[in-house]
Amino acid sequence: MNIDDLLDKYFEGETSADEERRIRTFFASGKTPRRLDVYKPMFAYFDEEIRKKRAKSKPPTKRRILYGMLAAAASLVLLLGIKRFLFVPDPCFCSESYVVINGRCYTDIQKVKELAFVALQEVATPAKTYFPEEDTDAPDRKLIENQLKELSSIFSNDE
Repeated sequence: MNIDDLLDKYFEGETSADEERRIRTFFASGKTPRRLDVYKPMFAYFDEEIRKKRAKSKPPTKRRILYGMLAAAASLVLLLGIKRFLFVPDPCFCSESYVVINGRCYTDIQKVKELAFVALQEVATPAKTYFPEEDTDAPDRKLIENQLKELSSIFSNDE
């Protein structure tokens, strides 16, 4: 196929990559007829652009990769720092005294007493279970019962 046919095919958009390479090689050779000199700058421009593109597509160096990783780490640290100032932690941890029960924070003393009393009731076993009627250790039983009464008075709602 001669160069005129290739040019016609090129301007119709029907050439393959190999045919376009042949056209560029033809115009780069410097042996072009005078009638085709008008196309010379266009194909020289294409060749130059291809060379530039190949030169730019070098793989990244280790230094560029390292800088990229450092930039990503610095961004992460910056975002975490901003998050710390924008999102204040749970307010109960900022008060002087608090209690965490089942993962929830309580600062109201009345609510804490109520929850503690309920918890004591759940685990409390009647004294009769440990001290049957025929038990002779009455003073010990009396002492433990008095301690249980004192504990329940601490957590009563009368205060």
